[in-house]
Amino acid sequence: MTWRATLLVALLATVPFQVLARPVPWSVERRAELQLRQEAALKSRPTEPVTTWVTVPAGEFWMGRTRLWLMDEIGWQLRERADDRPVHRVTLPAFAIGAYEVTNAEYAAFAARPGSGVTPPFHWPGAAPPAGKDRHPVYNVSWVDAGKYCASVSGRLPTEAEWERAARGGEADLDYPWGDEFAEAPAAAPPPGAKPALIRRAHSGSSTGPVAVGSFAPNGFGLYDTSGNLWEWTADWYDLHYYSRSPVESPTGPAAGLYRVIRGGSWADTESRLLTVYFRNFTAPDTAQPTIGFRCVRRAS
Repeated sequence: MTWRATLLVALLATVPFQVLARPVPWSVERRAELQLRQEAALKSRPTEPVTTWVTVPAGEFWMGRTRLWLMDEIGWQLRERADDRPVHRVTLPAFAIGAYEVTNAEYAAFAARPGSGVTPPFHWPGAAPPAGKDRHPVYNVSWVDAGKYCASVSGRLPTEAEWERAARGGEADLDYPWGDEFAEAPAAAPPPGAKPALIRRAHSGSSTGPVAVGSFAPNGFGLYDTSGNLWEWTADWYDLHYYSRSPVESPTGPAAGLYRVIRGGSWADTESRLLTVYFRNFTAPDTAQPTIGFRCVRRAS
């Protein structure tokens, strides 16, 4: 493949081809209202690492991808990516989920407990996280050890359905937790001759690792960083064709598999579609990577 063809493939990966039938139409006013709520919540977030639980109410939603990307239409995928389709209805009971990804400070406190069964991430200089990184999300934690942490706070890892329901923030048919555009132009006009600086809504396309949790506005449920910063472990095994047979009521994924599903995209990703609320990724459960973290769920109080 020539360099021109390679560049074309990269560009086409980010271009939506068409939009399929969507469950609920959105109005400009409703999108503006969501943005105002998100910005207000960002200003009022805690300044110190804190375990905050957000209750996601019982209800149903449409899970999966409604948008066709141009690469889907012309068949230029390196591997089949129909795993986030068909769109299907899912009903879940109420549950509580961490508003933030689990932080270094929280994980350090857990790892220091006798009998925790985990050791500090291998990149830490010792039993404590790197200086000044207490509020950053913990990474280099395997699926097994993430589950141990969640059990210590009377919780567990979220199912893939719970994760997507929470990431969508109660709003139907968004590509990202804040809307359909990955980055937006500011309201104020730039100086004459200058291009507008796009407003970033999530931490991605970086070479320096994750940022402190809550650095960007939350979604409609009050969850931070469900797009970017770190991929997040879910409880489910991965199956390419699971959506075609997923039950409506509280799906928990396949009974067995080789890989666990991760969601949300990370600081290292440059393709915006990887950071959508519906994109599915997977990796081995014993993996500990600098791009994967987690948050927990538990029974709603």
